[in-house]
Amino acid sequence: MEFTFLDRKLFDNHQLTTQYSLEEFIYPNIKTGFELYGMHLRTVKNTWNYPEHEHPKYEINLVLDGHQVFKVKGKPYDQQSGDIIIARPGDSHSSRSGAGNGFTYFCLHFDIDDKLFLPYLKNSNEVYFHSGSKLALLIRPYLDRLIHVCKASGLNLKEKMQVHAIMFELLAVLIEGMTEQTGDVEPGNERTVKIAYRIAEKIELLVKRSIEDMEGIGGIEKIADELNFSTSYCNKVFKKVYNMSPRQYLSFKKLNESKVLLTEKDYTIEQIAYIMGYHDIAHFSRQFKRWSGLTPSQYRLVNVKKRQK
Repeated sequence: MEFTFLDRKLFDNHQLTTQYSLEEFIYPNIKTGFELYGMHLRTVKNTWNYPEHEHPKYEINLVLDGHQVFKVKGKPYDQQSGDIIIARPGDSHSSRSGAGNGFTYFCLHFDIDDKLFLPYLKNSNEVYFHSGSKLALLIRPYLDRLIHVCKASGLNLKEKMQVHAIMFELLAVLIEGMTEQTGDVEPGNERTVKIAYRIAEKIELLVKRSIEDMEGIGGIEKIADELNFSTSYCNKVFKKVYNMSPRQYLSFKKLNESKVLLTEKDYTIEQIAYIMGYHDIAHFSRQFKRWSGLTPSQYRLVNVKKRQK
């Protein structure tokens, strides 16, 4: 957060307070974009068969009663009561009833835009967690609270904020459980993580400043030069922590910034495409749909309807 002082000679807020401080503890700034989609509780017939598909969200699927066969990237998992599946963005998956009977399940989809969370969520490749596993035991109480919310007929603003609070508590224990699964305290050593975070911050600044078409090696070379590292080293370090390239992270940040602009009425889709560095609106639309599953027009329409409700 930037401070503007009336005395133009003053510019460093931290430097101003240091001379008077005896002791201080400063928490790092947080900016998190979070979206919750398609949370539902459903009891289905023994003929249930949901076709193979993929989407750009994280999915948590919990069987409450009965037997579901959940297939992820071609591998089937037998889900009994209490078993949990966590599918990553882009994972192809399908489901059907098992043992010829119906079943009850709870499902939610979410997306999070936070450079601190992403490495943990992307570092684990585990999909299936049986009811007695550490991770399932950790997150089940939070899923039960969300199930209770899901059964409610309607939510006021306070209750909607409580859903957000539950989800962030769920994410915290999810990270704790995944860290124990992989045995890693951090997705890389401390120096590696710090460098990757600095690269992420530089990319975020470029998106905010609407730098034109920073896609590809040119922009990463500029960041590497500013940090006094080679381009190959920056790519290697970043991918180790985030499990994606800097270019993919840039696209990810552009997508989320585009979503923010699309929920506002101040800009046309063509203007948003230009702000994001795309001179071809068709190219922007293709990229947006590839990452979000919707065209910019569809995304704007859906979110306008949500606001009207």
